[in-house]
Amino acid sequence: MRTRVITAVVAIGLFIPLLFVWPPVVLTAVMGVFCAVGTWELLYAVKAVDKHIFLYISCAAAFCVPFSLCSESAAAFPFLAIMFAYMVAAFACGVFDHRRITHAVMAKGFLAAIIFPALFASVLRILTVPDGAGRSIVLMPWVTVWVCDSAALFVGRAIGKRKLAPYVSPKKTVAGGVGGLIGGVVAMIAYVLIGRHFFELQFDLLPAAIYGLFGAAVGQLGDLSLSVIKREAGIKDYGKLFPGHGGVWDRFDSILFASPLFELVFIQLPKVIK
Repeated sequence: MRTRVITAVVAIGLFIPLLFVWPPVVLTAVMGVFCAVGTWELLYAVKAVDKHIFLYISCAAAFCVPFSLCSESAAAFPFLAIMFAYMVAAFACGVFDHRRITHAVMAKGFLAAIIFPALFASVLRILTVPDGAGRSIVLMPWVTVWVCDSAALFVGRAIGKRKLAPYVSPKKTVAGGVGGLIGGVVAMIAYVLIGRHFFELQFDLLPAAIYGLFGAAVGQLGDLSLSVIKREAGIKDYGKLFPGHGGVWDRFDSILFASPLFELVFIQLPKVIK
């Protein structure tokens, strides 16, 4: 537990300057590295491939994806170019080494190298919303999942009995899951009230509370979803990048689901409606 707390404090201490002090390109590069490392960890975890050019191509593609989707107004061309190049390279590996690079391996590669990094990059697109609004709302998905995780842990330990998903995560309980949902709602209400008072945040309470509920729900689903892969692979953690927490997707599994939901509802959907 001590190691987890120390790692969390150090990570948050570095994360805040990444968001609010350093140039956005630094955050993009860091996310690119995380995506590349996460791809390596995931493909190794599922035993998709070992020391094959397909692994290095996948990591390279994962690193590039955040750069192609790094702004709220990012055009489709860069991302499509990366996805097309990766598809050609992946299928070329399959054609010339079909025994090792099967269609199942390629599917795992697309998940690790394209889909997860594209979802993770939603953090960058929220941050770059015009007129500086992104800086005031970019922490909302993070706060939601952080408080949800903590509330679920404490409530589950206090009164949790019935298991939520015993095969996937034996320690998670239904009571803890409900506590996490309540924690997400409370966190977003508090976030908006504090933001209004100190930072002139323009965000209504009701949408924030609703997002807190659904953001916490999909965040918990993200946690369980990445755990499914670990259970099938027979491992506890994807890696050891974050002492006490595990690898990249051990630490960022919830945000993979919560951040894209926030972007879809509050940034992309209003564009479609207009």
